[in-house]
Amino acid sequence: MSTLELTVQATISMILLVDPFMRGIFFRMLTENEPERRREYVGRIMLTIAVTLGGAALVGKELLDLVGINMGAFGFAGGLVLGLMGFEMLFGGEPSRAQGGARAHEEPEPKSAEDSIVVPYAIPFMAGPGAITSVITIASAGGGWSGPVAALIAVGITVALIPVGHLWLANRVNLSAQGTAILTRFGGLFVATIGIQLMLGGIKTYFGLS
Repeated sequence: MSTLELTVQATISMILLVDPFMRGIFFRMLTENEPERRREYVGRIMLTIAVTLGGAALVGKELLDLVGINMGAFGFAGGLVLGLMGFEMLFGGEPSRAQGGARAHEEPEPKSAEDSIVVPYAIPFMAGPGAITSVITIASAGGGWSGPVAALIAVGITVALIPVGHLWLANRVNLSAQGTAILTRFGGLFVATIGIQLMLGGIKTYFGLS
């Protein structure tokens, strides 16, 4: 798989898992009493997610090497997790349990926006275990720096889309529950397909196949 192909797949996965668009609706509800601070909060969210997922892309592979986990085995396991998440989205019509499941359709219940904009909103509501596992899996795929570069580009694009979903789109688009479910199922098909492809890549890496 070329670096370009891996980058495209990584970007699609990150956007679908982090979901900077639909989560903007919950952000609007979370900050309804502080609309003047929304730009400040979005900046915090972007920084938190960029550091979390970017850090996972840069050091995830090294940590796996440190504890002696085979890259091919992790690629297979990570692809399996991603595939299962995709199938859960495809058949359930809602984010997978790793993304918050049914709770992802509910407004977070923090004490205040100030107290909760980083935790639990940015982590794990947006950058949850599924996204972190996926970015490490992608960074471990490919040869040399192609995996980390693809993962970092995907994270950068996803983070750059957060203001679009949180400050612009959320105030202009209101999807019905049925429309949201259709989009989620369509996204689940992409996630499942990418997960299976990463599994196959992990098998090839583990057995040293070309």
